[in-house]
Amino acid sequence: MKLYDIIAGILNIEPDTLHELSNAMNTPNWDSLRHIEVILAVETAYNIRFAINEVVNMQNLGEMRTVLENKDVIFDEAEPVRLSA
Repeated sequence: MKLYDIIAGILNIEPDTLHELSNAMNTPNWDSLRHIEVILAVETAYNIRFAINEVVNMQNLGEMRTVLENKDVIFDEAEPVRLSA
């Protein structure tokens, strides 16, 4: 499952509206409750756990991707990395 697909499913939006700078301030439906759901869904999908300082310091999807890469998550090669919408 792709990172953008996971998050879009939680937020009930189209995955192609997400990009590496997406966050709660610029993405529809991303409120504090959905943020917790996003974190839990990503942890489950990639079989990892975020430390509290990682969650607090992730400011956008690009930073989330970096944290996941640091946890040795391998992304599907077909998964796009969009810098903006």
